[in-house]
Amino acid sequence: MITLNYVMKANAISCIVFGLIFLMMPSKVIMFLSADIQAPKAILLILGIGLIVNGLHLIWASQKPMPSKALVLYFSIGDFIWVLGSISLVLLGIWINTTAGVITTLVVSAMVGFFGILQMLKRKEMGGS
Repeated sequence: MITLNYVMKANAISCIVFGLIFLMMPSKVIMFLSADIQAPKAILLILGIGLIVNGLHLIWASQKPMPSKALVLYFSIGDFIWVLGSISLVLLGIWINTTAGVITTLVVSAMVGFFGILQMLKRKEMGGS
């Protein structure tokens, strides 16, 4: 059975893995995403740090027997902001314009959005406040 704890941990692993990729290989990520107008390396480094911090925060929150609705909403809103940002960059052709970059961004965005929705649904199933 999929639990809130499981979803939050999966989301955390995703955040930490992508954060480490952004920090360890920013130039390769930039080249993968765009052939011409590329994101500044500093943006990927900031995102990488933010993703790792968010992932660690998710792990901490997942240890609670019943995370508050506000805490789960906080993480889900963050997921939805990531989705909107990713889709906006793809649609505008900013920093993400290679075929592989667009496909990967959309797949990751769908996964992140799914985490956000599942977190809210699983927390609602738990009841309480």
